[in-house]
Parts: sequence; structure tokens; C-alpha cells
Amino acid sequence: MSLIKKLSLCVVGAGLLAASGCASFKLQNPPPGFIEVSADAYAGEAELRMKAPDNVGLNITTFSNRRGGTLAIWADDMITKLGARGYLLQRQEAVKSRNGVKGTRFDFSYTPAGADGEEKFYTAVLFVTDKWQVVVQLAGQAGLSAAHGEDLDRILADIKIRGCKVGSKVCKSGQPKQFDTSQKPKPNVKAEDADKPAAKPDEAEKPAAKPDEAKTPAPAKKPATGDKPEN
Repeated sequence: MSLIKKLSLCVVGAGLLAASGCASFKLQNPPPGFIEVSADAYAGEAELRMKAPDNVGLNITTFSNRRGGTLAIWADDMITKLGARGYLLQRQEAVKSRNGVKGTRFDFSYTPAGADGEEKFYTAVLFVTDKWQVVVQLAGQAGLSAAHGEDLDRILADIKIRGCKVGSKVCKSGQPKQFDTSQKPKPNVKAEDADKPAAKPDEAEKPAAKPDEAKTPAPAKKPATGDKPEN
């Protein structure tokens, strides 16, 4: 399903999606060292792309939620699709946004096809509200993962997730099941690069969304530059 871009974008300040009227999330300040590449909003669905000088990409991507969609269901969808593309789950952790919305962090390792064995990292933090799926994505060369270890902590301490209705069962639905974090790479199998961590709701039956390349991240669109995997 194609999205119609509204004439009025919910973009303020330095370009961060921060308007409360139609934004699906609010991020006051980007992590130090990241440069904004682009920021777009489509009737509330949004994508914010940033990149560090070492080519680590940071994307925040939003899709509309669908009736019945919960954190557990969309997490299962994302893990299944990324696993089919060669992404190995290394870690799973419950997190919260600044305004208390529950989410889950997933850390992956993968080796892109044609990358001559160069391993990369891909982290996706998934939030699901009545209105939105918000995916915070960080990706780059595996050796740079530790150097950017605090970036997601800073984002989670700052980001506000919108779309929870009063008394919402979706926002209070709990964490997904614990997925297998002990998988080993399969011989001669390389991960496919992708441009979003999880497929859009209306594409859920398709094989899989591509993780954002940090060359410039959810369950969305390709960043302009950087190294990104796919949602």
C-alpha cells in the first residue's frame, strides 16, 4: 500500500521529529557525534536517519500498527524474518522509553553477502502502541559496536513514544517470549542487506524486511548513506 505524503511534515528544530500533533515519537536531542541525514513524516509514519563519521547508521522508523498487533506479535515477525536472512540474535532485553512505553531491544550479528567475511552488528529496539510500531535501529561494523554502546541508552533516556490510548491493552501487553540467542552462523551463508527491520503491516506476509544499512534500524526505507541492515 503506497503512502501519501502530507504537505505539512511534523518536523521541527534541527529536523528531529518532535511535533506532538502528528508525530509518532519525539526525540529532543540526537546522540553526540551523529549527523542528521534526513527526516520525513508521512501522515504520522516517519523516518529519521542519522550517521556517525565512522559510518555507523542510526535510523528511527515508524509504521502504523494494525488491529491485533502487539509487541509480542511484531517482535516474533521481526525475529523470524531477520533470522531467515542470516541475522543471528545475540541478546534480548526489555527496555522503556522516557515516557514509560515498554519496548524490547534485540542485538544481532550478521555478515553481508559480498562483504568478504566482514561481520557487522545490527541492533533494533521495537516499541508497539495502539497507533504505531516504532523501531530504533543502529548498525555498523562489528568492531564499532562497543564504541557506540551508550548511544542507544542515551536515545532511550530521551525518546518519547506516542500512540497509547487510555487504558490501552496493547501498551500493557507485556514483553515477547525469550528468543534463542545461542544460534551459530551457518557455513557459507551470508546475510542479505535490507532497508528495514520489520515489514510494514500490510506486507507482513512477505519474506522479510531488510535491516537498515548503517551506510545509511525497522522492521522502512534506505538511509541516504551509511551502513544499514532492514524491519
